[in-house]
Amino acid sequence: MSAQHSEVMSLDLPDNAKRFFADVWGIKKLHPPQSEAMPAVLSGSNTLLAIPTASGKSLVAYIGILRKLLVDDIGSKAVYIVPLKALASEKYEELKQMGDHLGLKIGLGIGDSGREAANADSCDILVCTSEKLDSIMRSNSDVVANVSIVIADEFHLMNDSSRGPTLEINLTRLRYLRPKSQLIALSATVGNCKELAEWLDATLVQSDWRPVALEYSTFHDLHIEPRMVQSSQVGEEIAKLNPPRDIEGPKSHPAGAIVIDSLAQDGQLLVFVGTRRSAQSEARTLSKRVKKVLVKQDPQRLAKLQELAAKLSRNALNLQWASHYANLFQAVLRFIMLG
Repeated sequence: MSAQHSEVMSLDLPDNAKRFFADVWGIKKLHPPQSEAMPAVLSGSNTLLAIPTASGKSLVAYIGILRKLLVDDIGSKAVYIVPLKALASEKYEELKQMGDHLGLKIGLGIGDSGREAANADSCDILVCTSEKLDSIMRSNSDVVANVSIVIADEFHLMNDSSRGPTLEINLTRLRYLRPKSQLIALSATVGNCKELAEWLDATLVQSDWRPVALEYSTFHDLHIEPRMVQSSQVGEEIAKLNPPRDIEGPKSHPAGAIVIDSLAQDGQLLVFVGTRRSAQSEARTLSKRVKKVLVKQDPQRLAKLQELAAKLSRNALNLQWASHYANLFQAVLRFIMLG
């Protein structure tokens, strides 16, 4: 890793941008794959970043955006494409914090409200789903007339039968309309990296480096058997497997047992299910089990979670009403114009 790109304060960005990363987000040093990507990203080259989850892909994209908007093409626009509305909202919040500090306006495109359309036209950074971007470009291609950089997050979904074609069409259209714009594709799981990098005319940055060790285990009948540790750090302690163990809980609901075990160890857990309905059902079941445990063992933590849940519910309700009134306003406006 070159010393030139290992320190955030040494990056070729405006001082206020570097201070934001260092002072507000607490990021002072780049991970090795982030540093490896900097020459291509800062020079304006197309880049395909294929590195593991949590190794810092989003930060590379943000650095590329700031380089374009604050240095190379001042007054231009960035488009950040994501596959899901929830992910778009998450990226919007991160970018809005960054934009508020650096004088950049962030727009969000995930629905049909008139306010969204206005923001998409006037913002500096547009965060949107592939489907929304497709709709925007079909109805008003001028929105992307001054785009200088495009971020394609979760790029491996090019292979998804439902979302892949829309993403491919969007990227193809953008490369045709804005041939000099920079494209940065991000993925932790993309397979055919070399072929896709060639298609994008992009520099491929590929790495197995991980910021934390990853342990692979099998779990059956409430028995956990560690199999392998994947780590970027060297040392016997890092590579040492934890001993096999049994956990407590009902065998009829192993997901509940492993969630409670992770909670006891102050860990994090992702549970994958097949459909959205199944995800909602499993979340309700697990939340009841977690609540029952926290009532006895950690009521203060439960109170904080209930406060967060109430806040999220209020935000969702506010968004729902905002969308409702925007749609009502559009209907009234159409009635007046037709009348």
